[in-house]
Amino acid sequence: MVIIQTFLSSFFIWCILIAFLGLSHGKKEKNSLRTGEKCGRSRDKKRTAQEPADRGLTRFAVVICAHDEENVIANLLDGLKDQQYPEDRFRIFVLADHCSDGTVEKAKRYPHVTVWERTDGERSGKGAVLNWGMEKILRHSHEFDCVLFFDADNQIAPDFLRCMHTAFASGAEIVTGRRLSENPFDSLVSQWYTLYWGVVNSLYNQPRHNLGLSSMLSGTGFAFRLDLLKESGWKTYSLSEDIEFTFIENLKGHCVSYMEEAVFYDEQPVRLSVMWTQLRRWCTGDFQIAFRYFGDWVKAFAKDPSWRLWDIFMGVGMTVCFGLTAVSYLLHAAVMIGQGQFPVLLVSTFFSYAVTIAVGFAAARKSGWPVGRLLPGILTFPVFYSLFSYISLQSLFFPQKKWVRIEHKSSRMHF
Repeated sequence: MVIIQTFLSSFFIWCILIAFLGLSHGKKEKNSLRTGEKCGRSRDKKRTAQEPADRGLTRFAVVICAHDEENVIANLLDGLKDQQYPEDRFRIFVLADHCSDGTVEKAKRYPHVTVWERTDGERSGKGAVLNWGMEKILRHSHEFDCVLFFDADNQIAPDFLRCMHTAFASGAEIVTGRRLSENPFDSLVSQWYTLYWGVVNSLYNQPRHNLGLSSMLSGTGFAFRLDLLKESGWKTYSLSEDIEFTFIENLKGHCVSYMEEAVFYDEQPVRLSVMWTQLRRWCTGDFQIAFRYFGDWVKAFAKDPSWRLWDIFMGVGMTVCFGLTAVSYLLHAAVMIGQGQFPVLLVSTFFSYAVTIAVGFAAARKSGWPVGRLLPGILTFPVFYSLFSYISLQSLFFPQKKWVRIEHKSSRMHF
């Protein structure tokens, strides 16, 4: 039992070690403009169509996946229209998947927006929509340098594209922005998600960026150079196309960079039932990736061992082992109770909960959220991770078969 627990715990210990080393690694490198001005702080006026565009600026194909998103897609399209970036250096493609509401009509009202409607067959998951849409995007690859992905419910800061350009101008190949909650105080569940994304930003992606390892993509708000797809195109198979793409590109030797100043906002679930469904999809996708690509990872690591490959294996492995860790803990607890070791069990459990609460507190502080308003979520953050572990276990034996849509009702944010 001790050996099994040690093995399962090694994934978590590794991630904690990387977080500590990354955050304490000298002075954190700043992603800044060549002028020395930090992205996300500038409030320069948006370049107009009459002003001369800098031909050296990155040309973006902005891809938005949408299924019946008429309530929210205008917020994202307005944000793109108001970008502090030349209008002739990006073009928007809306992949409208079996839309039965006003999504298509709303999107077509905006300039520089191309709508592709997918109506054949049954509605499927986001991965299948991207497989379909990216084939079309690649036919226009000569017009763009990079492709940028958003979900229809996202909202973005006015300098998002400018910050992304800065990262690519510095030599990045794949870049993920900083994902923040759009509705952090709506419910206890949205508070948990707010803290979770704070952990992903500050304790996973940023430390790896500091150490020259690969950050992890999280479904939206990321971009990559189109020439990465020259040989094999875009093709994903799992329910977690973001993690799958990260894993595939790492096997090819490419790295995901983290751009803290490229800020975007994402609406979070507010109900436990929606959270359960979404986390089941994430966990199912992680299992699919692990089973499909483990052999490829072994071959790649044997051919060219690197800390980057080892770290991506440990990151995905931590999620895969999440549910098994919960089982191991329960079995170990049962043994300790049988042996009458109640004090030891209580101390170890209290310590685990205290550490998780501390992580939640750190995530809130580093994300700039008011700790007082997130205090219910921070104090119950261990409950979120406990539920996450049991959802992972359920997904191992009863994987989610289909993508389940989450309805969005976001309101317009003011930047």
